[in-house]
Amino acid sequence: MSTELESHRTAWALDASVAAALVANYCDHVEHNEQVDRDWLETAGRMLRRTACEIAEREGRDLLSLYANRLRAIERRNPCFHEDGFNGGDRAEEATTWRQLQLVQVEHDRHYHLDVIGLSKCDQLRHYSLHLAKLSGALAELSRGGDSLDFLNRRLPDLLLFGVKLATVTGKTLPEQPLATPSSRGQRQLAAA
Repeated sequence: MSTELESHRTAWALDASVAAALVANYCDHVEHNEQVDRDWLETAGRMLRRTACEIAEREGRDLLSLYANRLRAIERRNPCFHEDGFNGGDRAEEATTWRQLQLVQVEHDRHYHLDVIGLSKCDQLRHYSLHLAKLSGALAELSRGGDSLDFLNRRLPDLLLFGVKLATVTGKTLPEQPLATPSSRGQRQLAAA
C-alpha cells in the first residue's frame, strides 16, 4: 500500500472515530443531565457523509450504487421483505438530491427498522453509537491492510447511511442540492452535503 493511501486511510479512520465520539459524548451528557449541543450530532453526520464521499472518490467507486446495493442487502434479509414491498435500493438510485436520499432512508427505516425508529431519540442515538464504533473499527482495520472489498461493499455505504440518519434524528433537513456530479472516470461522484 502506498504511503499516500495509508495516510488517507488513517485520516478517514480518525474522522470516523471523532464522529463516533461526538455521538457517544452527546448520549453520555444526556444520561448525566449535562449540557449538550445538537451541533455535535450535526457535525458527526457531516463528517460521516464527507468521509464516505472522499473514500468513494479516492477508491473510484460509485457511492450511490454501493449505498443502493447495501439497502437491498439489508432489506432482503429482513423478515418484513417481500418482492412487491418497498425497494430502497431502487429508490436510492433514483434520488438526485440529498433531500431525496434522506427521504429514501426514512422510508427504508419505516419498513425495515421498526425496532430502531420506535425507540426514543436518545436510544436511537445510543444504537447509532454502536454502529459508529463498528465503522471506526472497520476503518482502522482497513488502514492496517484489512479486506478492502468487504469494506467498500458494506462499510463505506454504512458511513453514508449513518451520516444521513444522524441528520434525520436531529431534525435536520438535508438540502435539495444535487447528490452527484460526473467524475473523470465517468462515474457519479457524490458531493457531500
